[in-house]
Amino acid sequence: MIEAQSQRDYVRTDSWSVSAKVCRENDPEQWFDVRVPNIAAGGALILTETVFEVGEGVELDMEIDPMAPGITRKVPMKAKGVVKSDRGVNEGKHSYSVEFTEISKNDKTRLDEMIRMTNYSFKLGSEADDFSVFNR
Repeated sequence: MIEAQSQRDYVRTDSWSVSAKVCRENDPEQWFDVRVPNIAAGGALILTETVFEVGEGVELDMEIDPMAPGITRKVPMKAKGVVKSDRGVNEGKHSYSVEFTEISKNDKTRLDEMIRMTNYSFKLGSEADDFSVFNR
């Protein structure tokens, strides 16, 4: 059985399409396109040609397409964060983990709920199944 990641506060997904750009917190005029291979309500992994320093503050502007039934449009989301770690070079781009430090409570809740709803491995690792309402 696949287990949900228990060492993290939030379930993470890598099956969404996320269009995103990032800027340094101290330079909000210059934005850089980034790839987001995975995301959670607490942060994201970004791939970029730009070099960032661990501990540097960043702002993210994202459009998330969870590609899930019932969600018919991209969900815009903004967040501030801090570069927590440099993950080296991946696919020719610098890879960084970013922890969200400022994200609206509504966006954080929406993001976590959408991930839980669409994350297949989370469903497999949960104790209840989708048919539990019929077993009452």
